[in-house]
Amino acid sequence: MHEFIEIKLIRVAIMLADRLSYRRAAKGLNMTATELREQIATLETQFCIHIFRPSQKGVELTEEGKFLIQAFREAVALHERTRSAPKRSIPTQVWQR
Repeated sequence: MHEFIEIKLIRVAIMLADRLSYRRAAKGLNMTATELREQIATLETQFCIHIFRPSQKGVELTEEGKFLIQAFREAVALHERTRSAPKRSIPTQVWQR
């Protein structure tokens, strides 16, 4: 498993989890469904699990996928908080590492 996962791939997985359709998620991400499938395959390979499985209406989350998507949502929220936090509000020791 890779130690570094691109935030873009995390956002792609969250969009698919929200839309539960490759076509609708791809449209929201301005990419093709094929590109989206490739990116999800990359993530699933990195984590060695299936995040999504086919359903009658598109896709659904696997049990592992439910856990992972929740963790992804938390990671994105933390990423956004740290990006928007003024540097002066973070202790100086953090920036000196």
